Amino acid sequence: MEIKKIDELHRKACEEGKDSYIDPETGYLVFTELFHKRRGHCCNSGCRHCPYKKKEKTTK
Repeated sequence: MEIKKIDELHRKACEEGKDSYIDPETGYLVFTELFHKRRGHCCNSGCRHCPYKKKEKTTK
């Protein structure tokens, strides 16, 4: 799927105050940036629209 299409779906879902949208190519539910901000932290799962920087894992 084109990045442009995903960006449009995400923008529209955010404008409507939605927590998620369905990726039409995969059928997966995708959380919006709004959802992540409401949750308040990164889960480090590599979410598509995560507004938080992923914490780097440190090795000893």
